[in-house]
Amino acid sequence: MTHWKKAARRLGFRIFLFSAGICAAGTSPAAEPVAPPVVEYTLQATLDGTTSTIDGQEKVLWRNPSGDAVRELCFHLYLNAFKNNRSIFARESGGQLRGDRAGAKPDDWGWIDVVSTVSEQGFDLKPVARFLQPDGYPFPAAAGKAASPARPAGGVAVQAVQAVQDETVLVVPLPAPVPPHGQVTLSIGFRSKLPRVFARTGYVRDFHLAGQWFPKIGVYEPAGMRGRESGGWNCHSFHANSEFYADFGRYDVTLTVPEKYVVGATGVRVSEGKTGDRALYHYTADNVHDFAWTADPRFLVHEFRFDPARDVPAGWSVRAARELGRSEAEIALRPVSVRLLLQPEHRRARDRYVRSTKEAISFYGLWYGAYPYETLTIVDPPEDGLGAAGMEYPTFITGGVTSWLLRWPFARVRLIEDVIIHEFGHQYWYGMVGSNEFEESWLDEGINTDSEYRLMELAYGGRFVELPGGLVADLTSIAHGGYAALPNLDPIRRFAFAFASGASYGVNSYMKTGLFLAQLRRDLGTETFARAMRAYFEQWSFRHPSTSDFFDVFERVCRCDLSGYRRNLVEGTSRLDWSVVSAKSEAEPGDGGVFDGPKGRITYEKGRPVHPKGADRGPRQKEIFETVVLFGNRGEWAHGAAARLVFEDGTVLDRALPAEARWVRLRIRYKSKLAWAAADPERLNAWDWNRGNDSLVIGHGKGKAATAGGRATAKYFSEAAYLIGLFLQAVWTLA
Repeated sequence: MTHWKKAARRLGFRIFLFSAGICAAGTSPAAEPVAPPVVEYTLQATLDGTTSTIDGQEKVLWRNPSGDAVRELCFHLYLNAFKNNRSIFARESGGQLRGDRAGAKPDDWGWIDVVSTVSEQGFDLKPVARFLQPDGYPFPAAAGKAASPARPAGGVAVQAVQAVQDETVLVVPLPAPVPPHGQVTLSIGFRSKLPRVFARTGYVRDFHLAGQWFPKIGVYEPAGMRGRESGGWNCHSFHANSEFYADFGRYDVTLTVPEKYVVGATGVRVSEGKTGDRALYHYTADNVHDFAWTADPRFLVHEFRFDPARDVPAGWSVRAARELGRSEAEIALRPVSVRLLLQPEHRRARDRYVRSTKEAISFYGLWYGAYPYETLTIVDPPEDGLGAAGMEYPTFITGGVTSWLLRWPFARVRLIEDVIIHEFGHQYWYGMVGSNEFEESWLDEGINTDSEYRLMELAYGGRFVELPGGLVADLTSIAHGGYAALPNLDPIRRFAFAFASGASYGVNSYMKTGLFLAQLRRDLGTETFARAMRAYFEQWSFRHPSTSDFFDVFERVCRCDLSGYRRNLVEGTSRLDWSVVSAKSEAEPGDGGVFDGPKGRITYEKGRPVHPKGADRGPRQKEIFETVVLFGNRGEWAHGAAARLVFEDGTVLDRALPAEARWVRLRIRYKSKLAWAAADPERLNAWDWNRGNDSLVIGHGKGKAATAGGRATAKYFSEAAYLIGLFLQAVWTLA
């Protein structure tokens, strides 16, 4: 495949996915971090830039959050997903992900070797450690049975098919159980070989993105947490359609790299120095559940500071305060130090990165809660390393752009802005509200997609694409195109690796959830929705919520029953699809026959009275048109909509389509012929499945009717964004 075709596929996939001073007194805080943290890491890592290997020493202190005696620890070894073509990740992905294909050369593979595992008492635990495949392969729910996030996810080995050899979960039995609310410390020596950039991590040339690079402990969920009946480890194998889940903790990390490298990382750089021809960087990070870093000698460093007094766009603070029912002082923001690491060939993207970052910090902070960390690092990957683009880690995100997107006419495609907004949003939905991305991806990707769409609308009027000739595309319409093209096989809530396909995982976890939340916002009202989202963020920051927790907060705030939304839209596959089934408007033939009236009996013929022979015929009756329009809900979800009839003389008639109705027939006698009819003409129902059948144009009209009819034709039949969504769904399905 040629370079530009590869770039187009990457772009198509990413559009489809993304389709991111001192706090004033009285500021309403988010939930307090867990104290003491569940886990503490002390890491020393040395990068060999020639072989792209990392030699590391890890001291991990784990505190038992439960009342159980825990006899073994479970660790993620994510890099082993790239060790060979028999890992679960390789089998499920087919060697490709997010538009990139894994390499097959000897240096393209990646892995993580645990060299030593020693307890605090000096016991050598490496000989008793074993690899586990907790989900099996194929995953049992892959036949279509809904997977419950309450299902214990670890601790029991499942026989996998012979073709799989997965080493992404390591179980370490302990010499003695960790008592309830006790703690244990292990010292682990490891060596990580980064793969050629693929699936969020790796290297290309001198560029290194170290994600999921160290043995990371899983989450022990006590009974009752996220609906569990009994305590147990939640530590899934690394799957193609999934991301991550970990406990919040404290990181103390020392990185040693060749002197020529520019380095960026999670957290705060507390010191730096040199030893020979190597540079040492010391970082700390609190209240985070991961640590990532990057190194590249080509980075151009641009540092700037988000200043709330200067950088919050005009009117945003007032609007947020009004919607939330709080004072501006209560939602005040904090300064943030930002470090942008830019590829030299992307200099022209610098100001767009800066602007969108400030907009993201403003929006998420005002509507959900002030960004609590001191720093943010933004990484711009090279164009031959776009497998590392569009990714989130705590206080550390990656953007992504190609040089041709910075030139006319593509410079008006706001992909840079959308990616930064989406990835920064993950500092909230994943970074602070620590959802289980393996099991309930919608709570992370989907909520963030809704936030992304709202911010793009606020900052750019929803214009994701602006091209010559007036072509405009917005993200919501792109989402509708993808949703309409999707075979409706899965609900939104399903284990990420149990969807029917990668396309189904993507549309359900991102786009469909964004549309569901837009529908919920429309039905609850902007203010109620905003207050519920703020309450959810504040209650579940630095914790691990479930679908039930989300709905519990929303029902408490809105004081209404949302079980129908949960049952039909999140845990079911019900669709809403009000459409114009048929429409006709014909002139009546006029009265004919004998009619008795106050002046006696009159005979009519073709709408004119018949007089005695030789007398003039009477005037013809005024022409009347009979219009009959049939509306129908072709979907399974009962929800109301508006109906609109526009006549050729410009008259507009609005009616309601009741939620309980499967169909509604409107029969109108009027002096003008119908020009067009539409269901949900203002597109208030975001959940509407097929926008292509929402209207029907049957006449032409003049003036207002002609203008309205033209808008209807463009809006419902020729909308570029909707077609883009259909196209991108096909791209994803074939990728």
